[in-house]
Amino acid sequence: MQTINVVKHDGELEPLDLTKPTASLEWATDGLSGVSVSDIMMQSKLHFFDGIATSYITDIFIKTCDDLADLRNINYDTVARNLKLQKLYKQVFNSITPPTLLEFLEDRIRDGHYSHLLLDKSIDYDALEEAIDHSRDFTFTSSGLDALVGGYGVCKYETPQFMFMAIAIDVFRDYHFDKTKFIIDFYNALSTYEITLPSPEMRALRTYSTDYASCITFRVGDNIGSWDEGDSALLLHTVASAGVGVDIADIASLGDKVKNGRIIHSGKLRILKSIDTHVNKASQNGRRGSATGYVNFFDPEIESIFALKSPRMPVEDRINDLSYGIKLNQLAYDRAKVGGVISLFSVRKTPKLYELFYSADVEAFTKHYEECEAAELYSSQIDAQDFWERLVAVESAETSSYYIVNIDEMNANSHITRPITQANICVEYMTGTLPLSPQHRNRPDIGVCVLGNVNQGVVGIAGLPRVTELLVRAQSHIMQRQVHPTPQANAYVAMYRDIGLGSSNHAFWVANNGWRYGQQEALDAHNEWMEHFSYNCHVASVQLAKELGAAPGFEFHDKLFPISRYKKTVDELVSPKLHCDWTGLAYKAEKYGMYNVGLMMVPPSETSAGPSNQTTSLEPIKKPLTIMDKSGRNYKQFAPDCIRLIDKYDYAYDHDLNKKFLKHVAITQKWIDKGISANTFYNPDWENGKVLASSIISDLFFAKYYGVKTRYYQNTKLPDEVDSMNEGCSGGGCEVWIVKLYYITK
Repeated sequence: MQTINVVKHDGELEPLDLTKPTASLEWATDGLSGVSVSDIMMQSKLHFFDGIATSYITDIFIKTCDDLADLRNINYDTVARNLKLQKLYKQVFNSITPPTLLEFLEDRIRDGHYSHLLLDKSIDYDALEEAIDHSRDFTFTSSGLDALVGGYGVCKYETPQFMFMAIAIDVFRDYHFDKTKFIIDFYNALSTYEITLPSPEMRALRTYSTDYASCITFRVGDNIGSWDEGDSALLLHTVASAGVGVDIADIASLGDKVKNGRIIHSGKLRILKSIDTHVNKASQNGRRGSATGYVNFFDPEIESIFALKSPRMPVEDRINDLSYGIKLNQLAYDRAKVGGVISLFSVRKTPKLYELFYSADVEAFTKHYEECEAAELYSSQIDAQDFWERLVAVESAETSSYYIVNIDEMNANSHITRPITQANICVEYMTGTLPLSPQHRNRPDIGVCVLGNVNQGVVGIAGLPRVTELLVRAQSHIMQRQVHPTPQANAYVAMYRDIGLGSSNHAFWVANNGWRYGQQEALDAHNEWMEHFSYNCHVASVQLAKELGAAPGFEFHDKLFPISRYKKTVDELVSPKLHCDWTGLAYKAEKYGMYNVGLMMVPPSETSAGPSNQTTSLEPIKKPLTIMDKSGRNYKQFAPDCIRLIDKYDYAYDHDLNKKFLKHVAITQKWIDKGISANTFYNPDWENGKVLASSIISDLFFAKYYGVKTRYYQNTKLPDEVDSMNEGCSGGGCEVWIVKLYYITK
């Protein structure tokens, strides 16, 4: 009988011993109910052949367990996770026993995967060795481990706990005091999922890369020099892993006369095509860049711009990859209510109108808008209701890529005195800058942010002071360390030091407490948690300013804190009673300033929530078990504690859930200085296979009433059981699921 040899992880050959794969499965299933080694062996249909690799055998078992895992027996997911960890440990260590931390760091530095800066004589590595807890590797789900190992660069050369510790070391290795303590505290917060970091940081920290920023924003002016600066910024920042938000509202419209009337302007289309081209030009390792272009609702080219992604548009005229944001204000909503028209004005003819649009004074804008109408300065007019139904509903439904930005809410509920003109790629980061100019490259004209999330499902009010201090210190330090590829971005960071701290796992928090979205107890509890979250973020930033100095761009003013600027309609949802000492904090902020001008926002967190099996940002879950298709392979993702909470969760496509969910968004918006990547969800089953435009518009009006600044994706349920994954912010820190709506009616 011919001997069958197997190839071990180290490349050595040995004769096949059937007891070893069985023993591996017995180890992986130990203590788990409802799973069977024999069933796994039988379902795997494994055929042994000479030269078969042990890793191949393990992969077959893993796939079998992933296939067997469902809501009837979730423990097969745990078996798959155990087998994946066993394989990873053998791959990284050639053993299931990890080396010491210092040995591991030295190995990874030697092979070039880690930065040599992780070794510092002022760090107590014995204390770090005592703190690291490898048993936490066994708290992942199978898909969570896949997301971690497959998503963050060098993870095939490391295990989760070593990765978390190396990240923590890199964040605080050169800190100004108590670096060992902060390293341990940050490691514990990361490895127990109290906090999560965005993809760029997870990939770059511990390596020689410093591409930490998740997103950037800038404006393009109406001249060749500004266009060239924009193209360069797009290329450089996309390569540096950032998603890009570009405001093109300052560019003249098609048909405008320039150069004393000698030339007719070709409009915004060529600029949009240039943005699309440059972002894709900078694609890396199969990951394309991502950008969002922003236009004002009264732009003369609004109708053609919104048709650029439509399947009805000729292929040669489409711009397929670029996303778009519509900047609205109260007038756009009011015109729809009264059945009026929307007049479209060129920036060339009405520059003051564009300037007033970015103020919080909607009355002044409205007055001047009406004056421009009376003077017949408009390029054309469209029916307001048709605008909402066709452009906001229909076109958005066909493309699923048009975002809503309420520019007046952004400026009214603002922590800064300068006008806010746009948002970022995922509509949660917003700032105000001047258009790029080659004559002013050292001006802070490219907004930059780094992100971090607190796990609301794990961190209670009592834990917020500790966790927020860690995140504010960490993100502030990370942001200051990065050298950005453009001088405008470096100038912005030096001036404002923006960070964006948000929350995730909200749906789990609601369900775990026995509440429902929109329930008064949930709204009240969330309001109190958010107040403490916001307060402690501000406390930490003031303390940093006391230690290291305030941001040069910091201004103390009467609307610095959210209690003085939020939209008071939120008081209809929850009591305005305060739980924190904002008056005492104001005294300290006036005395010391704040280290960060910008502090808080809520990103989509699709990617960062995956490894730790959290629900994303504030949103309800779609299903207790989601089957995801990425690159032709199916992944199963179970909602947190889904068996116990399966009847406690609200689901995104439940009837009439949007407005209940938007109440949570509005309460969150009350306490943060920037915005929220909030989606809405629609189910054709509600209306005999159709989605009503009136329902979509009603939700937008509802959100606007309560001061919500933005709406991200408009998702519609498809009949398929398998969702398709699309990396919406693939260059940055926020990857999203896109589901398109194909059938809509008024």
